[in-house]
Amino acid sequence: MARQDTTSALGAHPAAALGDRYVVEMPLPRVVARLNKRYTNRFIEPVVARLPGYVRVVHTGRRSGRIYRTPLLGFPANDKLLIALTYGPGADWVQNVMAGGAMVELSTGTHRVDSAVLVDRQVAWTHLPAIVRFALRLLRVTDFLLLSVAGNPER
Repeated sequence: MARQDTTSALGAHPAAALGDRYVVEMPLPRVVARLNKRYTNRFIEPVVARLPGYVRVVHTGRRSGRIYRTPLLGFPANDKLLIALTYGPGADWVQNVMAGGAMVELSTGTHRVDSAVLVDRQVAWTHLPAIVRFALRLLRVTDFLLLSVAGNPER
């Protein structure tokens, strides 16, 4: 699938308008995603609040209605939060967040996600440290999620 460049500094990923029909190859194999979902995430969950750079995205399953907590690396991008989509934009947690109603647990508390926009590497690169850009380039990550979160934590 050919990719288009995003021209706006905080503009939407060109494929975002396609919704659920947007399907791309994921940078990491699906088996890695399943192993992380089943084992690694459960192991890291209790300590994620104490690890620098980690955030926890709380989202509701689109079909099951179940509440999920997904640990991720989050990077500040102006007044937003940038997350690399190492499993691509088709990952379940991404689709759940895009469907709405997600929260993000940060060191300042739990914040409501006001909006979630898919952006490409061109938009994301300036907000990432050099070592992270290097790693993401090796992993062939090209998609990112830009989250606008409410300023005041939820209670």
